[in-house]
Amino acid sequence: MNSRGRLSRREFLAFTGTVTAGALLAACAAPSPATAPSSGGEVAAVPETTTLVAWFTDRRTINVMTEEEAIPDFQASNPNISVEMQFVPESELQQKLLTAKAAGNAPDLSSIDETFLDTLTKQDVLLPIPEEVIDVKAEMGELTAQLYKISVNNAPPAYYGLPNGVFSASLFYNAGLLDELGYTPDDIPTRWDDFMIWASDVTEWEGDTLKRSGFAIFGNEGSLAPDVRYHMGGPLDGNQFATKDHVRLGDDLGVNSWKFAMDVYDVHKTDSKAEGLGSRERFGFGNAVTLYQWTWFNGVMDTTYTDIDWGLKNPPTVDGNPIYGRRGPDVGFTVTSQNTDNLSAAWTFYRYLVSPAYLSKYCKLRGVQPSLKSMWDDPDFSENAGPRWAAVAINNRPENTVDEGFSPRELGDIIGRSLPSIRDEGDDIVSVLQTNEAAANEFLANNPQWSMISAADYEANPQWLTSIG
Repeated sequence: MNSRGRLSRREFLAFTGTVTAGALLAACAAPSPATAPSSGGEVAAVPETTTLVAWFTDRRTINVMTEEEAIPDFQASNPNISVEMQFVPESELQQKLLTAKAAGNAPDLSSIDETFLDTLTKQDVLLPIPEEVIDVKAEMGELTAQLYKISVNNAPPAYYGLPNGVFSASLFYNAGLLDELGYTPDDIPTRWDDFMIWASDVTEWEGDTLKRSGFAIFGNEGSLAPDVRYHMGGPLDGNQFATKDHVRLGDDLGVNSWKFAMDVYDVHKTDSKAEGLGSRERFGFGNAVTLYQWTWFNGVMDTTYTDIDWGLKNPPTVDGNPIYGRRGPDVGFTVTSQNTDNLSAAWTFYRYLVSPAYLSKYCKLRGVQPSLKSMWDDPDFSENAGPRWAAVAINNRPENTVDEGFSPRELGDIIGRSLPSIRDEGDDIVSVLQTNEAAANEFLANNPQWSMISAADYEANPQWLTSIG
């Protein structure tokens, strides 16, 4: 085995169907034939019982489920493998992994944000995923298979981290407030012009105090404006990345999309920027009829704001039809072990985490449509899954939203400067966007990126905007 931890084909016949998973696990439990490849390519013995250490990003809803439900389920089927979970704040995780790798005591598995993927692969923290573990193109589709197979430090192209699913923004609605106001979810307009009139009508002010928001966005403007850009410009012109090395923020589409977001406050007055109350909190407290929010909020609504009867709608668009905006990846589980004796068990647990058994629990709490295409026809994840999921299934179809891939934190921070300048400081929209566009493109000139999916990439691969994407 090479130094990056690739397993032999023999180790993962179980994943190809030649040998059953049960047979492999039995072999792992047997004292003499159980083996795992060592760093020199020879075969080393695997302990009868393997204890894995997994670092999970500290997301309470996900981690409670994993600790109380998923790990016991996994260990019941794999009695020779135990898993010790440790929770790490997301802001600390990347540096903690780099430090652990340098000290030779990295955890066996880690859940990471997609923005960590580039740095952690270049620093040899992540192990390449053996081909026998997952057929990415067959299980996750062409776009995922092409984007995430990368060459790192002159090594052959491989997968190091894969998305568990994809997010997008949806229109959350408070079913109880709608009923009080004499509406049903079907009455919510699907065109922005009509929707903003309706949202203004159901908004209630008492002097300078907003008592009920018809359309809450505070804190989500940085999501709303880019999505409206797609509504105005379509899947190619709407993409803020013209190419992998050129961001367009200050063009007419960028300016008009930010004007639209600020008009929510200044013209339609369905939310208040003066009060500074986050739109998610306003909705969760029951004081907003609708909310524009990415669907990672689903788990929060189900576990924190349990008194609210809520649902989801496809977001309004200019003409009431797709493109609905952007979608983005939720990466994902990775193997980071430096203990060769643990690798067979680590990949067994990894495959469990990237399986319907785990993702059926995870994706609902995380608000992501599963990357495993086999799950899209599951009744719980289909268009017929009910008011708290149908919009997720529809929005995240490749033909209905655009996957921009992901960009590094540094670039996100530059683009993110627009929000406080425009909303809080009242600076000129055109000047702010043009200034930040120049800074973003200077960053890209000095830091080439592979992970962004630009308009040029879509133009070269039109199939990515179809169901096979």
